[in-house]
Amino acid sequence: MHIVILGSGRLGSRLANALVQKGHKITIVDAEETKFKNLEEHESIQRVGGNIFNEETADLVFAEPVDVFIAVTGSDNINLMVSQAMQKKYKIPKVLIRVFDPTLSSVYRDLGLETVCPTNFALQEMLKMLEKGV
Repeated sequence: MHIVILGSGRLGSRLANALVQKGHKITIVDAEETKFKNLEEHESIQRVGGNIFNEETADLVFAEPVDVFIAVTGSDNINLMVSQAMQKKYKIPKVLIRVFDPTLSSVYRDLGLETVCPTNFALQEMLKMLEKGV
């Protein structure tokens, strides 16, 4: 699959490195090119520095058909806005969005977007750990 990842921080770069090892073609986009430092050197990882809201950058990123778009910047609002806009404009079949705010995550999940909320994951894990120890 061709997967585009927005955000090359800790999660985005680890995700890109893991997915390329599974045979996927990755395009990773970040406004700060210094964040590409944690990416492995691999012919199937394309790095694009720039703002995805810039039409020229977006057209470069989505020049080839994309199967999955994953937004993992540090901003819920950016992740949600970009995901909705790119899914609609480029007809991307699957979009995954990291959302820190559990309330926003629920709202957008109810609207049909697939969200992952680290706050909810941490909450569930901590509750499980406490239940085992109590």
